[in-house]
Amino acid sequence: MKHLFFNSKSVEIGSPTYIEFINDFDRVLYELFYDRIESNSLYRPIISCEDFSKLGIDIDLITLYQKSNLKITKPSSKASNRDRLWLQFLMRDFLSRFPIFMGLVYNNITQTDIAISNAEILFGEKVSGSNFINIKGLIDEINRSAWKRERDQSERQSGVSTLGSISEKLLEIVFTKLTDSHSFFKVGQSEVQTYGDFVLVCLPNNLWISVKSNFARERLLASGFTNDILGAGFFEDANEFTGSVRIRNFQRAGFLAMYCPDVAVSEEQILKGTNTYKQVSQYYEENNQPMPTNINGKPFIRKLSDLYLDLKKMLSQDDVRKRLTVRF
Repeated sequence: MKHLFFNSKSVEIGSPTYIEFINDFDRVLYELFYDRIESNSLYRPIISCEDFSKLGIDIDLITLYQKSNLKITKPSSKASNRDRLWLQFLMRDFLSRFPIFMGLVYNNITQTDIAISNAEILFGEKVSGSNFINIKGLIDEINRSAWKRERDQSERQSGVSTLGSISEKLLEIVFTKLTDSHSFFKVGQSEVQTYGDFVLVCLPNNLWISVKSNFARERLLASGFTNDILGAGFFEDANEFTGSVRIRNFQRAGFLAMYCPDVAVSEEQILKGTNTYKQVSQYYEENNQPMPTNINGKPFIRKLSDLYLDLKKMLSQDDVRKRLTVRF
């Protein structure tokens, strides 16, 4: 077993000798990583998934993968850098079974489930209502060191898509602990998905929750139809939640609250020791303005870490007739 360190925590990598591999593809890649890990060093990228030829080894991963009777969707024949894409696809397939290695790979677009599984291993806990924003911050930290070359347009677009997917998946995991299919549930019908991503049955209106990724912009406003709605996401730009006009636009669309992350979600925030919620609060304090309130006189800007408890409090009222959004 080898030990790496991530944010002062020890990360254990088991020896391949004691692992029962189901195919040669997994065994070869696992051994490749393990042999190159220097025990008691930092947990950081050590192998590019597209540079196997530069490692002094002779491995045809595509042939090995096919001989192992594994199947993944092939890159389009029209795709640029198709050979590079092949290696990225193969690496992601391996990481789906061994997510602990995700942070040791660079120049590869990760997948949502892999990123979350890797973060849970590094954090030492499964995603929950009390730690989900910390898990997201950890994922962002891993992603910031994942590239050692300029990404092409397709990789940048995929990265943005994955970023949004991770945000939504984390909150979905948290909400799943609260959903009950009839009182609080994920919206599945395409006809009403524009209203929001989750809905909590309340009076006088149902309470909708719109989950967005790192930037709000007009995408949150597109969710509002003068319903009672909450906005939630790992927003990076505090400027999207400052100024009376911006707040008024959100409120006119029916938003009762905006949940901003109270943990750093960008490199700049990490360097400055701040977060979006803190930056929004500081804006109003420095301009001698009170923090905005909603139509119920309650805080409009709230900590994302409070979202789970706020919803849980609403759900604690079993009688829907007494579950009122006018108290939110």
